[in-house]
Amino acid sequence: MPVLQCTSLSGSGRQRRLGLATLSHGTHQGKSSCLNVGTERRTFDVSGSIAVQAFNKAESVLSTLDSIRRSSGSDRYHLVILQDACSGSADTEKYRSAWVHTTQAIEEWISRNRDHFVSVHFDQSDENNGPYRTAERLINRALESSEFVIFSEDDVIFERDAIEWFERARTHPMFLRPNVWAIAGESRFFDSWRHNPSNADISRALALANSRKLIDKFVYLDFLPSSCFATTREKWGEFGGTRGTTRGDRAVVDRCLAEGKVCFWPVIARCRDVGMHHPLGYSVRWRGLNHTRFKNSYVVSGMLKSSTDLTELNTFQKDALLNEFTRLWELLSE
Repeated sequence: MPVLQCTSLSGSGRQRRLGLATLSHGTHQGKSSCLNVGTERRTFDVSGSIAVQAFNKAESVLSTLDSIRRSSGSDRYHLVILQDACSGSADTEKYRSAWVHTTQAIEEWISRNRDHFVSVHFDQSDENNGPYRTAERLINRALESSEFVIFSEDDVIFERDAIEWFERARTHPMFLRPNVWAIAGESRFFDSWRHNPSNADISRALALANSRKLIDKFVYLDFLPSSCFATTREKWGEFGGTRGTTRGDRAVVDRCLAEGKVCFWPVIARCRDVGMHHPLGYSVRWRGLNHTRFKNSYVVSGMLKSSTDLTELNTFQKDALLNEFTRLWELLSE
């Protein structure tokens, strides 16, 4: 029987139960499903988890959770949320009120939406662990009872077909290759950085995406995104410990480059990182309020329609697309 659990995680991993509510949703138990896209028919185990990392950005994490709930297929998943503690951080007092507000916002959201998921688990750390260790502990927790996890930070927006994308990629034969560590939800293509593309820019990009069926294309890139990715228990066992170290996202990329590991990326974004300049976000704390890094995906899957099997974009096509629809914007930003 699905449950909603609220627990506190100590540094040693001990759980202190804060509350327990039992939900009656037996129809979710043991369910499997078939996904049909074009000629693709994949049967997949639905004992997966969606893991959301939170800290002190109430409005942001609510937007992430709302987008996950709207994403098709999310009702087949366990939802696990881990909020890092404020106590012990470098700016405990500065963030305390925002942290409390975030806790209340998450609890209220769960009370309204818990029936949608197979189960909901909301945990809080006893002490501040920082974003890297928190992500590792969250994913480890999610994979205790699941073979597959979709991880998200608290400032990512899921498109309605995002979970379907992760499922299609998971069952694709190319993801099973041992050198593929994870599946990305974001895209490196059609990113205008700090610029706002004109209607003409967007129309031209959409026309190309439609004519070349780019929504059903993927590429391999030798780095993993930090904000949102999916992986299996077995693959996570290879890089999860690295991801939990200080600057663990960068350390994972370094390992990818050194060991020939790659990530399975969509050409058309299924998820968007919208928190690069949130005043309470890690990017601002690390780089400063006026840092120059931007993400701005101006073509996403909600603008297009999928109809065929997933196929890989060849190297020539990938480089041409990046040069015209991403690197050009980067040059304008310099």
